[in-house]
Amino acid sequence: MDNKDKVDDEEQNSLLINNLINFFLFCIVFIEGMISLRNENNFYAFPLLTLSLVFAFHFVYLTRNSKARGMQNSLFFFSSITFLYFVVFGSSTGIDIIWSALFPPFIISLMGMKRGSFLSMLFLTIIAAVVLLVNEFGIIAYSKQYTLVEKVVFLAFYLIFFITTYAIHYTYTEIILRKERRVLDSQNFNKTQEELISKLSHQIRTPLSNITGIIDILEKTNLSDDQRDYINTIHASSNNLVNVVNNMVAASTTNFNQIPTEEVSFNLYSTINNTIKLFQDDQEKKKFSLSLSADIPNNLIGNSIKIKQVFLNLLNSLLKYNKSELKTITIEVTRKELLPDKITLAFRIISNTVVPIPKSELGENAIHSSDVIHLNRSKYINLLDLGITQKIIEMDGNSIEIIPDSVNTTIEFSATFKENKKSQSIESIKPPTKQSENYFKPVVDIADANILLVEDNFSNQQIIILYIKDEVKKIEVAFNGKEALDKFGKVKYDLILMDVQMPIMDGFKATEKIRQIEKSTGTHTPIIAVTANAFPEDKEKCLASGMDDYISKPFQPEDLIRKIKKHLS
Repeated sequence: MDNKDKVDDEEQNSLLINNLINFFLFCIVFIEGMISLRNENNFYAFPLLTLSLVFAFHFVYLTRNSKARGMQNSLFFFSSITFLYFVVFGSSTGIDIIWSALFPPFIISLMGMKRGSFLSMLFLTIIAAVVLLVNEFGIIAYSKQYTLVEKVVFLAFYLIFFITTYAIHYTYTEIILRKERRVLDSQNFNKTQEELISKLSHQIRTPLSNITGIIDILEKTNLSDDQRDYINTIHASSNNLVNVVNNMVAASTTNFNQIPTEEVSFNLYSTINNTIKLFQDDQEKKKFSLSLSADIPNNLIGNSIKIKQVFLNLLNSLLKYNKSELKTITIEVTRKELLPDKITLAFRIISNTVVPIPKSELGENAIHSSDVIHLNRSKYINLLDLGITQKIIEMDGNSIEIIPDSVNTTIEFSATFKENKKSQSIESIKPPTKQSENYFKPVVDIADANILLVEDNFSNQQIIILYIKDEVKKIEVAFNGKEALDKFGKVKYDLILMDVQMPIMDGFKATEKIRQIEKSTGTHTPIIAVTANAFPEDKEKCLASGMDDYISKPFQPEDLIRKIKKHLS
């Protein structure tokens, strides 16, 4: 459980206990006061009815001011006075001794087990002293005289209530601690497993990249038919192994509860648009369209990471299963309903992805029936690998609908945010004027380019050099980010190929420092991340650190050369 959520739960539990104690004490004191008033016993009626008003005020004030401080101590003070009043003066009903014996349950529930137990014993000592003064010396006027039997009964009830309450709270605390310990152990285990699988994935991808790279080079040499057949078999097996690694990592990330729950102010349009950019490359023809209704505020308060995760998964699935030459995705966001301080938005994603519908299961005449589609939603979710996405959406009380037909697939879901009072709606936002870059990027022919390769693994260095040596003549190598910075300060490079995980200084830190240096010189050197971290969020992290592009291992030599040419031109 998140620490913030835990604190909120504890505050809510404390508030509930305080209100229950307020209400119960109000009922006891008010009933005793009314009975005394009916019996025309003003000595009891006036102070008891006054105390009932005090408890009523506490109840109303705490209900309207849940964050009020000092109310707990105030409630303890007036509760102690009430119970002490019953001990000293008694009551009209004659059951005052029972009310006084209820002090331990009230105080332990109010102040906690440790402080409540101490105060309960202190209160018992005070009561013993008061009763002694009353019975032996009679120095308190109108005080009640207790018989020995009443004293024994009171002491027995007091101790029974104290021991019972302490035992219940102790047991409850132990149960909660054990539950939290199990949850923590489970989270630590899951985290360890995910880190292990992520590490294994990275370690497997690196040699796989080298294997596929050598295979690509061998395929371009003169081979006999048998040799080419063997190479093709190795290539296919390598590709299958890459798929196995992808599936293994995907399975390890099903613990969606690890998504941070912190709510921040964010721009919804920018969040979705930046997610779309992660899927835009030159390898496939894609067309994206994003529109937000004009009544949606520019900035919302909510979990932007969760929204980004949902769109990453949805877009990845729709593009993965789209067999069209031109892949089109339209995203529409509209306001669904407006609640006090909350906004519910409806998201609609339309793609020309055709979901394969099993006719044998749906029936010949009902393939596109909306009722059948709704009933078979789980089948579409499985076909598109959206099980995790469904859970992320539903954990906030929302739902996801998938509506396929013979041409398109439509996905609809909703999400609730808090309204940012300082935000404007997008209809009042003017498009930003495009500013000219403060640096000049001349066109460089790849054959004349001076490229810095930052890679700590010697084998990986050799493979990448083999990939590009026919196109690039000038290649320098740095074994870590620190060495890359030293070289960058002495030599002008046209492009940098940057590994991410390296000793001494990693690729992220090196990129940030290079960008800081370039701010003072007004220059910009393209940096392409070459890494075994192969998921959309990894690409986003690379771009956020200041890198210009990203390519994951294993990759085709042509893909790397194409990216180099793109950024040199």
